[in-house]
Amino acid sequence: MPLFGLLIQLAAHILERTGGLVQRLALLLHGLLPALLTPDELARLTQRHYQRSYSSTVTAPVDEPHFCELEPWEREVADRHSLAHGRLLALGAGLGREAFAMARRGLSVVGIDTDATALAAAAYAARILGHSIQFVRADLRALPFRPTSFDAALLASAMYSAIPGKAQRQMWLHDLFRVLAPEGLAVLSFLTEQKPQARMTRLREALARRLARLPGANPAYQPGDTCPHGHFLHAFQTEQEVRQELEETGVLIRELDWKRGFAVVAKK
Repeated sequence: MPLFGLLIQLAAHILERTGGLVQRLALLLHGLLPALLTPDELARLTQRHYQRSYSSTVTAPVDEPHFCELEPWEREVADRHSLAHGRLLALGAGLGREAFAMARRGLSVVGIDTDATALAAAAYAARILGHSIQFVRADLRALPFRPTSFDAALLASAMYSAIPGKAQRQMWLHDLFRVLAPEGLAVLSFLTEQKPQARMTRLREALARRLARLPGANPAYQPGDTCPHGHFLHAFQTEQEVRQELEETGVLIRELDWKRGFAVVAKK
């Protein structure tokens, strides 16, 4: 029996190591997708990721003490920039955490998301909590609102990095300011590259750069593009990269916090 136990232990160890190897290989292959797929195809991957994330029975966790709370950086930004009145567009609203939190501060909030299941759960939670928040199902890249409809916009949870391609992010930012009032503010959260890079990350980016040069590949690929678990994200490599990307759109950067990954921008 001791020998049998040792064999079982060895088999479990091999399977455990193999499972880790398979998982790392899957992450590597997912990380190559941004070099091969178009921005539209990458956006559809992200939409399908969120559709899988929300089951048909999902509910907003209204009983959890922190459900309607802002993250510390969100709260600080809201305080510094006096976000306590007017109309706010909560982008990528999901189950409504940011929307409910900002409504509690006194803002009139509209939440937008692509996932019908999440929005239905958020609308149900709004009825329970007594908030008159409007939740709209629409593609964030084609905002279905009239010009100057909002005084501010919030894109939290690093979702600015979920828009595939620099040119697409800049076009989206132009469209966002179309629906903001002349003095409107946009609060954007983004992902930053962690240094030093892991060896697998360096390998993935080296392979992706080579693939992006092939005919028919994605010419919009940038270092930092990845697709963990089928969800596109762009990790900005330096503060200068994100600053230049924003400035090229013609916006005024009111605040940029590289370490915590957010920016507050306005029209010039």
